[in-house]
Amino acid sequence: MRIVLDTAILVRGHAAAKGLGRDLVVKVVESDHVLLLSNEMLYELARVLRYPRMLALYGLSDKRIYDYVGFLREAAEIVTPEPLLVTPIRDLNDTLVMQTAIIGEADVLCTKDRDFFEAPADSFLRSAGIAVLDDISLARRLRS
Repeated sequence: MRIVLDTAILVRGHAAAKGLGRDLVVKVVESDHVLLLSNEMLYELARVLRYPRMLALYGLSDKRIYDYVGFLREAAEIVTPEPLLVTPIRDLNDTLVMQTAIIGEADVLCTKDRDFFEAPADSFLRSAGIAVLDDISLARRLRS
């Protein structure tokens, strides 16, 4: 499977994290599945991990953030978003995630963001053959 994990999943996937986010990152990277990301998504991830509340929660140093982003860059197939590809979603960061999934020919986009599960984003992604799954649903699918 070709899988995009959005920022909300990746934030919980670093080496110091425990739980489903970390499990998904490890499972996808250490399997025959292909993790699809873009440099823009990795930039957003690094930015979010530096938010004060994230620093308080995880206590990641700049070096650990840099190392995690580097690990993901090496483990993933990096997709280049297309600025002219219009996607029906309100948030610019979500547009980058959708573009990564479409251009990377993803089978699954894993997210906790409700916007992806609602019209018009869900039907747009379905028409491209991309299933939108939350983290629990993807974990179940990867087990079977």
